[in-house]
Amino acid sequence: MIRCGRSLRPLPLGLIIVDNDALISFTRDLVRLPSVLGDEHRVAERVLAEMRLLGFDEVDLDEAGNAVGVLAGVAEGPTLLFDAHMDTVDVMPRGEWSHDPFGGEVMGGRLYGRGSSDMKGALAAMVHAAGMLDRETLAGRIVVSASVGEELIEGAALRAVMQRQGADFVVIGEASSLNLVRAGRGRAEFVITTRGTPAHASSPHRGVNAVHVMRAVIEEVERLPMANDAFVGEGVMCLTDIISIPHPAHSVVPSACRATYERRLLPGETQEDVTAAMHDACERAGHPETEIEFALTDYTSYTGVHWREPKWFAPWQMEEDSELVQKALAGLRSAGLDPVFSSYQFCTNGAYSAGYAGIPTIGFGPSHEELAHVIDEYIELDELASACRGYAGIATAVLART
Repeated sequence: MIRCGRSLRPLPLGLIIVDNDALISFTRDLVRLPSVLGDEHRVAERVLAEMRLLGFDEVDLDEAGNAVGVLAGVAEGPTLLFDAHMDTVDVMPRGEWSHDPFGGEVMGGRLYGRGSSDMKGALAAMVHAAGMLDRETLAGRIVVSASVGEELIEGAALRAVMQRQGADFVVIGEASSLNLVRAGRGRAEFVITTRGTPAHASSPHRGVNAVHVMRAVIEEVERLPMANDAFVGEGVMCLTDIISIPHPAHSVVPSACRATYERRLLPGETQEDVTAAMHDACERAGHPETEIEFALTDYTSYTGVHWREPKWFAPWQMEEDSELVQKALAGLRSAGLDPVFSSYQFCTNGAYSAGYAGIPTIGFGPSHEELAHVIDEYIELDELASACRGYAGIATAVLART
């Protein structure tokens, strides 16, 4: 039996029983600690304390501010890394919430609060599931990563964990409706800059209006066909920002114009292919001199680690018959769950582990993706318990001694 919750003695494998009170209490503690992007330190400290209480072999706060716990089985084997991010988006507009976003209120079988669904519930379930496994049955290591900064720079914090701890298999805990995710969209952000010739606004014919140039470019960019994947779905592109240069302009024809596009990427799409398509659109618009580059993420974690990197977060996909997918499926079924295969329509830290590093990666988590970032965010308590069972089932299937 695996008991997910506070216990000083791991129990043998068999029926997985969740200590709901302990799991809910820990999740409420996490929700009650605000951890808007860049302010995760209080949650990190609480996670480390819970890991110590549950008897993790190693408990550490790394340089980037990730809270990391390690448990070792009694035999050599692979490293299975569970990852859930601690940071959340803000709660604005706060006045529209009917539940205190940092109250951890439990009502009607739900736990309300910012981060409950995205993704402190999954984090709590991972910590408890890992901490209560019987290590006598395990060959290998379990690493649980409570990571920072995911809402802005997917994968950077997980990269830091993997560089220190290694990983043979990765489980991303983002919401999956308790289904088994074997693919995920990536994300890219492009900045397009058109150039004109400045002139006085009283004589616009003497110049070239860069906004007019941008209009022609946008018309062609919007015509670009989006790729389609039979499993993941269709690619998406969205114009998210446009601004003239100078701004504000006073009696002057804009000499430049900058637009930002966000692309949701499908497995198989490369930087080269996507960028070439954008350049082709500019050629068709009659403005081949238009500049296209990746936007940059410029982020400093609460510990002072600085990341400045292009906004390209790779898509990924695992084959249905791959070792990790099949073992995870067996483990989830052994935990009493009946998952179907699905894909993440949003970008996750899997963009690094699978999309860049090529490490076998799956997703599995409680709650539903449409509950992320919403007013009155919540997680269903029965899904929280089921996720704890599921993580324990995955770990026992992947790291089982033979």
